[in-house]
Amino acid sequence: MRRALAILLLLLPLAGWAADDAQLVDWMRKAMRGDATARALLEESARTGDAEAAHLLGHLYLRGQGVRRNEEKAIEWFERAARAGNVQSMHNLGVLYERAPQPKRDLAAARRWYRAAAEAGFARSQANLGQMLLDGAGGPADPIEARRWIERAAMQREPRGEYLLGMLFVQGRGAPRDPEQAVRWLQLAAEGGDRDAQYELSILYGSGTGVAKDVARALEWLRKAAKQDQVKAQYTLAAIYAGGMYGVPRDDRIAIDWLRKSAKLGYAEAQYALGLAYAEGRGVEKDATQAYGWLLDAAKQGHQAAGAYVKHIQEKVLGAAAKPGATDAGAKGGAIPGAAAKDADATERTEKK
Repeated sequence: MRRALAILLLLLPLAGWAADDAQLVDWMRKAMRGDATARALLEESARTGDAEAAHLLGHLYLRGQGVRRNEEKAIEWFERAARAGNVQSMHNLGVLYERAPQPKRDLAAARRWYRAAAEAGFARSQANLGQMLLDGAGGPADPIEARRWIERAAMQREPRGEYLLGMLFVQGRGAPRDPEQAVRWLQLAAEGGDRDAQYELSILYGSGTGVAKDVARALEWLRKAAKQDQVKAQYTLAAIYAGGMYGVPRDDRIAIDWLRKSAKLGYAEAQYALGLAYAEGRGVEKDATQAYGWLLDAAKQGHQAAGAYVKHIQEKVLGAAAKPGATDAGAKGGAIPGAAAKDADATERTEKK
């Protein structure tokens, strides 16, 4: 029955039930369908100390199944469960505090909750804590402690831990640079489904670093990562199709498809490239509005070349005194004169020279 609940919630198996397993499964299923009585029974159980019931309520509100999605309520129930010892709720709190949009993001709190779950043996929290310690997120950087936590996660066959350990060997951070060891750990993580590992492994196979060069395998891993919305993999696939590399026939249409996927997910390099494609009519019909909008999106993320294009367009077409409201309207589909695309073309040709 516990396995049934784990499948139902897409969670790891839970432990330490205060209420009957079958009863919790029944309440949760009904609550997910909007049954207010079942939800009230879960809440009553949670308030009387059942950490698992509180954990399930956190998921209910986080997913918005049977109730209106409410992250604040999710955090409230996860915290109740975590303080009662539920390790998965500790991890979930770490994720929520780490990834929340500003001003709700709290990296120090994320680090504390990851540490609590990591010390209880939760492998994904060990990996995430290691990453935060490497980056100095939520507190001081500590590469030595970071490696210890990453290794503990990797030894539990946690793909994220395997990926991070592989990258330590790629970059020589907290460990000597060792391409062969990097390939070993990245291969394990990639096979475990980690999309970033799949992307990095494709780069190693494509360059022949730490492994015999094999462009077919590089493409295989690159495609797997791209299908999981790894934005760099999508951008790289676009470049491969645009240039006819790795034995792939040149195909601007496919290149644009991958470029657009990456750009829509917020990758600045892809937004910049897509803006130029619309300005030039490469793989798409020329569209000054689309060109300007994508270049502006990239510029807002600090992409310097895109920023230069946007500034040039504003000075030449919109005037040096263009107001922020006007540029924002352009990004949302407001009319940008056709001359804007021509200016972008001219600027690119000048830069290429």
